[in-house]
Amino acid sequence: MQLDPTTLVARDARILVVDDQEINIAVLSQILGRAGYAICISITDPAEALAKFADIQPDLLLLDWHMEPLSGLDFIQALKSRVPIEEMPPILVLTADPSHETRREALAVGATDFLSKPFDPSEVLLRIRNLLQMRVLHTRLQSLRHLLDTQFNERATELEQTLSELKLMRQSIAGAV
Repeated sequence: MQLDPTTLVARDARILVVDDQEINIAVLSQILGRAGYAICISITDPAEALAKFADIQPDLLLLDWHMEPLSGLDFIQALKSRVPIEEMPPILVLTADPSHETRREALAVGATDFLSKPFDPSEVLLRIRNLLQMRVLHTRLQSLRHLLDTQFNERATELEQTLSELKLMRQSIAGAV
């Protein structure tokens, strides 16, 4: 996923929209399409979305909170048991329930952000942009961590080899004296 340096929009981001209401999916798809997001996968059945999640590998999840047969809470809990924390994409919870209890519950279970319906298109796009920027930075950090781990292991192996060679040389010198 690449950020456009001018707009800071990741047009190639894989965005998964899970909402059991077709109208909400249509509104979000229209908002995302107009902004230039090209890879938007929309699924109305949360159980199906959960089953396909690993294949989709989304960069961002837009998740309705009140759905059937799985609620947003159930969805996130099931997802957390299947996806390692370092691979979990940001989750933007969308709901018509503006209660503080629902907001706290969503954030406590692992949602990254929260938006109330009806949507303000500009706010939706700003939050999506911010979450995708966070995802890009997280992915870069993971790549750098992997690179550092690899370099560390290579240097540790080299050091062990050098120490072994030094021991052999010391034994040779001690045997010659």
